[in-house]
Amino acid sequence: MEKPTETNAAKKEFNSGVDSASGSIHRAIDNVAEAGSPAIKQVTASAHNTVDKMASGVNHAAEAISKKGIQLQHLQQQVTEGTRDQVRSHPLMSLGVAVAGGMLFSWWLSHRPGGHNAK
Repeated sequence: MEKPTETNAAKKEFNSGVDSASGSIHRAIDNVAEAGSPAIKQVTASAHNTVDKMASGVNHAAEAISKKGIQLQHLQQQVTEGTRDQVRSHPLMSLGVAVAGGMLFSWWLSHRPGGHNAK
């Protein structure tokens, strides 16, 4: 499981990559704009705005994904702790559920189409 510091480092690296790509695109647009006419300069200004909006959208999406990842990590911890508590509180019932689940899974595997008992 990733730790928050690892998530922050990954987010910073991702944002750095987006900024680098955005900068490269801006430089390419500037090179085209230097070639000339007012029409080209107007198109390049529009292209700069588009690149900025795209970079902003990507950074926003990355932030939202990062937040959801942290929420999922917390949920995983809660489920793990809850399951651990239930197994410790009811060890025989937990063993019975595990055995029953194993038997059901075994039966399902042996009776599925293409299984070794298929006719």
